[in-house]
Amino acid sequence: MEQRVKTGRDIAPDCTRSLAGIRILSSLSPRELALLAVECEWRAISCNDIILNLAQGGGMNGVTFVVEGSVRLARSIGGAGRIAYTDIGTGGQFGEMAVFGVTETDLTVLAREDGLIATLSENRFLELLSREESVSRALLCQYARLLRERETGARPADPGDRHGEGTGAQRVYRELLALAEPHRDPDGGECLRIDRLPRHRVLAARVDTTEEAVARAIAELVRRGIASRDYPGLVVTDEAALRALCETA
Repeated sequence: MEQRVKTGRDIAPDCTRSLAGIRILSSLSPRELALLAVECEWRAISCNDIILNLAQGGGMNGVTFVVEGSVRLARSIGGAGRIAYTDIGTGGQFGEMAVFGVTETDLTVLAREDGLIATLSENRFLELLSREESVSRALLCQYARLLRERETGARPADPGDRHGEGTGAQRVYRELLALAEPHRDPDGGECLRIDRLPRHRVLAARVDTTEEAVARAIAELVRRGIASRDYPGLVVTDEAALRALCETA
């Protein structure tokens, strides 16, 4: 990628630079994976890093594999300021559409958590597809599943996307945890705070649920005393209880 944002973290040592967990490369031999790893540009990322921003002059120059952690792709859709979000977990990749000639002008990629990414050049990726039928097949199967899920309205079955699991309420609660930052209340106690809570329709789009489900989930937090509204934000006073709801809601 042309646009690089310094994170203050060192690139991981060579011993951790492995592409063995990338799903579309799963059929390659250890030797081939090792050769690809050497050709990649590796980068350690921190939560909330801006990895790419095409609107501000960034550019795609290959396919990026998410080796550790997860990232979020944000794209503007339509003319009403709507934004579509796609989460890519460990083992996934992004940028291949540009390799195939599908241009994008308004794409932002953010790190959802600390992790490690590796970018393979466009020419090398195209050569890999032409030489390794298994990789081409894996990529086609991936797109076929996405198309079927879009037609049926099912949630993507991405084993690397932990945020896509569970009920609508669970996904809302996980998203709130991802947005919240440590804070101290007026009495000096520790809590979590979201300075500006996104609109219900925005949250619903991010976690693939309905606005009504978002409203009910947040209202339930307030009713239980787990959180309180502090317009335009939200204060989470019981982090442990919120995390428990992520698993049991």
